[in-house]
Amino acid sequence: MSCTVLGAGGSAVAAGGHGKATSKVTAHSKATAHSKVTSKPTARKPVDKLAGVRKGATKALAADAARLRRIAAAEAASTMLSADDKAALLAATTAAAAALSADAGAVAAATSAKAIQAAAQAGTRTVQGADLQFKLVTAVARAEGMAAALTAEATALNDQATVLEAAGTDISTVATPLAGVATQLELALAAAESARAGALAVPAAPSAAQLRTSNAGARASLAEAGLSLAAAVQGLADATAALAALEAAEMEPAPEPEPAPEPEPAP
Repeated sequence: MSCTVLGAGGSAVAAGGHGKATSKVTAHSKATAHSKVTSKPTARKPVDKLAGVRKGATKALAADAARLRRIAAAEAASTMLSADDKAALLAATTAAAAALSADAGAVAAATSAKAIQAAAQAGTRTVQGADLQFKLVTAVARAEGMAAALTAEATALNDQATVLEAAGTDISTVATPLAGVATQLELALAAAESARAGALAVPAAPSAAQLRTSNAGARASLAEAGLSLAAAVQGLADATAALAALEAAEMEPAPEPEPAPEPEPAP
């Protein structure tokens, strides 16, 4: 009897011991699983060592874009520019805006401070080119407007001289300077057109050398146009003075005929 009880007790004790071992394994597995979750590495964003330079370049390009919009608005509102000039400048500023956008993308993707600075400087040159185009084409339009006014004045003088010529007056003193005026106006318009072509040839993303060359070439052509216009103005002044002299001569009273000599008394 005692052996049976002991055997049962032994079995009971063994069973009890197995249960405790099982609970320990379960706790250990939970602890292991928990440690796996908490030890998972956290992803970190890479540090942009060029953030300051990139931010400054981005701000500069934004200012360039705002300046370009002001230039485009001034072009559209100009009363000096023709419809053709406005269309040409609109195409140029549109290309400039695309170049600025490309520069902004280059700043964002650049991996060196030098590349960022190069993109920002390219954007500045782009806007300088657009501003140069606007100023030069406006100067050309102004020169052409002056040429048109001088042409109208020369035509009026020629018409007046033609009237005198029809009355038998020699108008060579008027015709000669007017011929010179016509020549000077042709030269002025050719130089102005050359300046326009040079201005509109400035690329959307110009180099510093291209800006200097385009500016110098266009301004040289404008200077030639200015000299020709000045010569035309002087020629018109000479023609006006000559015409006034002819008209004054026409208005002078005809000299009175000399009295007939008295007959000599008969001898």
